[in-house]
Amino acid sequence: MENLNKDWRAHVAMLLAMVLFGLMATFSKDVLTRGGITGPQLVAFRVMGAAILFWLGSLVVPQQHIERRDMVKVAGAGFFGFALAQGGYIVGLSYTSPINATIELTTMPIFTLILSSILLHERITPRRALGIIMGFTGAVLLILRTTAGDGRPTDYRGDLLILVSQVGYAFYLTHYSSVIRKYDAYTFNKWTFTFASLMILPVVLPHIVQIDWSGMSLKTASEITYIVAGATFLTFLLVVWSQRRLLPTTVSVYNYVQPFVAVVASMAMGLATPQWMHAAAAALIFTGVWLVVRGKS
Repeated sequence: MENLNKDWRAHVAMLLAMVLFGLMATFSKDVLTRGGITGPQLVAFRVMGAAILFWLGSLVVPQQHIERRDMVKVAGAGFFGFALAQGGYIVGLSYTSPINATIELTTMPIFTLILSSILLHERITPRRALGIIMGFTGAVLLILRTTAGDGRPTDYRGDLLILVSQVGYAFYLTHYSSVIRKYDAYTFNKWTFTFASLMILPVVLPHIVQIDWSGMSLKTASEITYIVAGATFLTFLLVVWSQRRLLPTTVSVYNYVQPFVAVVASMAMGLATPQWMHAAAAALIFTGVWLVVRGKS
């Protein structure tokens, strides 16, 4: 693993992916609360829509075949990384507030670091531990300061689903890191999203047939298009490409960028007022990312 973490392009790709993904929370919550779309329906749009896009994209790029012995691993990656992690996040978001959801996203690097130390023997150095603590502190400080007092009701089922989704994605990053690096982004994503689509189909099919296509507004359709094409298809191309070049813990710590993007977007829309706390929290987040990136395996 000594060659990982050294490609600056992988860090740029991960940063862009997290910006795209950070914007998804706002669009997803709007679709779920005002667009007349349920959590399982949005999961179906996201996972199955992305699978279709990856298959179409694979037609114009060099083909790489999954070895038969790796199919079980790829299916497992599809379950933990996409069916469980992405499905759990969307359905959880439909139950809980964006505040809780974003705070709970920051727990994933902690799970990843623990699993990396167990499965990959990745050493937890004091510098990396400090980086994770600083990033977690900054993210929580940023979210609580910006959104406290919004009065939104929360549901423990949503919080539990999001925490489970983060454990699932942390397991995906660590346990399947070798197969992720073995195949190109198009090949890996088209198969993992295909397996994930087959896994969620029995659950989401009854919800799909209930979609009111004629009553869907242009705004809702546009937001769903962004969620599928931008925050899933493009994001996971960037993420999987980066995962082949970065340590799992480094990938997970970039999660801290998401709440920063969400707050900046809220301020740009006039939903929040800049305060000194924002600058302090942002400094903690990026310092934490830097410490983990600089840490050695």
